Amino acid sequence: MLYDPAWCDAMVTSICNDAYFRWFDSGDLPSLEALERIVEVCVRTPATLHWLPTREYAMVKAYITKHGRDSLPDNLIIRLSAMYPDRPVVVPASLRGVKNVLTSNVHTKGAVPAGSACGAPERGGRCGPCRDCWDVSVEAVSYPKH
Repeated sequence: MLYDPAWCDAMVTSICNDAYFRWFDSGDLPSLEALERIVEVCVRTPATLHWLPTREYAMVKAYITKHGRDSLPDNLIIRLSAMYPDRPVVVPASLRGVKNVLTSNVHTKGAVPAGSACGAPERGGRCGPCRDCWDVSVEAVSYPKH
């Protein structure tokens, strides 16, 4: 579906004017083309803040290499996900300082390695009023391991 010619139009229609959108509740970026298509949807939905968690650092790097360090739209936050619990993300040199590329971690038993601890578990697994994951001023968010 992601590569269907009508996918971007369908996503724009689906998102409509939602204030917040999270990409990939489960899974991750399958390709550079997928990231390019997600960016197109973000550009076409400027009233929506988008959050894309990913472990596919190489695809983000490929996008930045191809399109430039300032090419991500202002309404897209990409959070590089930690590879291991209780260890902060080591941002590759090629992605340090890239606009809207931030980090997220996973922690066990309260040992937050870096950033703001996610409070969703106290709210039945829901974000509730919290929007840290979509907030460019929050450098890192740490999620409890589950």
